[in-house]
Amino acid sequence: MLKVFTSLIEPVNIRIALLKLLLVVSALFSQSCSNDERLEGLRQPVLTEQKLFETNKKNHKLALGKPRNISSWTHGGSGSTHSLGNIAFSADGKFSSHFKTKVGPKGSYSEPIVKNNQIFIMTPNGYIVVYNDKGQFLWELSILPEAIGAKNNIYGGLAIYKDKLAVTSSLGELLLISVPKRRVIWRYDFKRPFRSAPIFHKGYIFGVTGDDIAISLDLKGKLRWTKKGPQKNTKVFATVSPASSGNKVLFPFSGGSLVALNAVNGIQSWEVNLENSDVGSASASLGDFASDPTVFGSTIFAVGAFGETFASKTNGRVLWRNNIQSSGRLIVSGNAAYYSSNDSSIGRINPKNGKIVFLQSFPGKSWVKYHGPLLLQNKLLVIATDKNAYWFSAEDGTLLNREKIGSKISSPPVVANKKLMFVSEDGKLNILN
Repeated sequence: MLKVFTSLIEPVNIRIALLKLLLVVSALFSQSCSNDERLEGLRQPVLTEQKLFETNKKNHKLALGKPRNISSWTHGGSGSTHSLGNIAFSADGKFSSHFKTKVGPKGSYSEPIVKNNQIFIMTPNGYIVVYNDKGQFLWELSILPEAIGAKNNIYGGLAIYKDKLAVTSSLGELLLISVPKRRVIWRYDFKRPFRSAPIFHKGYIFGVTGDDIAISLDLKGKLRWTKKGPQKNTKVFATVSPASSGNKVLFPFSGGSLVALNAVNGIQSWEVNLENSDVGSASASLGDFASDPTVFGSTIFAVGAFGETFASKTNGRVLWRNNIQSSGRLIVSGNAAYYSSNDSSIGRINPKNGKIVFLQSFPGKSWVKYHGPLLLQNKLLVIATDKNAYWFSAEDGTLLNREKIGSKISSPPVVANKKLMFVSEDGKLNILN
């Protein structure tokens, strides 16, 4: 072998010689492995399927809750518990009308909120713009600090309580705006960007910064408490808000810990961690949450981005875990919970034990991003960046209808008074019913 290597060095440079040496070694290794001398015994793959599937056929029979009308979408996921269920809607698996109007520049938009037939939108260049549910402009207000010029990459989120609008931004501020007076009441500079929308709970404001600091302020702008949460440098998602549960606020920190803090004093009540991840996944160690935790009655559901979803009681006792990676909120109604997965699938699970009832692939191409699902009038709706809306059966995930909407969705869709609204990447408000 040494003679062969020496002869290669003479006519060529060392780099090429090394490459040829590797080829020779590889060939010798292949020959040595071509023998049929193998150990006897049963062979099983090292990477096994870890998802738990529902085998009890009785649990496959669908029993949804009655569709309810949502009149106001005051927080991400409709309310501070983010507990979306079966939503009343006028469409029977398709839309009857589609209205568009320009509201801001092209870019990425956070989730709009709706109250009193007014739609509040945060634009990428630092404005709050307000339209009615017919798409008519009402007013706008800049949220930029005085020394900051207009930018096109500002993100954050909104929440509304009575006549007060809370705004978090990537500029590091939390603002409170008077809706009737259309002006900023106060602004608090945390000097660190926010990763998500704030929430109101028991008359106070709660949020989490991009570096995983939980904060609480009163409506006068006084800081009540802060709490540093576990953080990972590998965090990917930046749109996860806390959720309310009784006298507690649930904070999903990027380190993979869901922490319940007392809403009054910020003292920790309990902590539940993401423990498992998909075997063989290159992103399995990231441990981030994919969406806001959701609270349905006495049960909390938390969705991991890279390999686990779990449910716990409001006292922190874990009910179940399953290796389900998702890209959005869990939607629970009756005996079903729905999610969209990172591998372009839509799934239904049994919310009592976390086992998968069905898992169906999306019909779009691999590059497509899907927003949803929403459970509208007993049907599942997903809106995709391929400018299509997809309607699925809530019972078995069968594709019922593919509808061209002609807009590339940017913000998550919201529903109020049987109207669906979202902002497209070209900066247009879309209203469908």
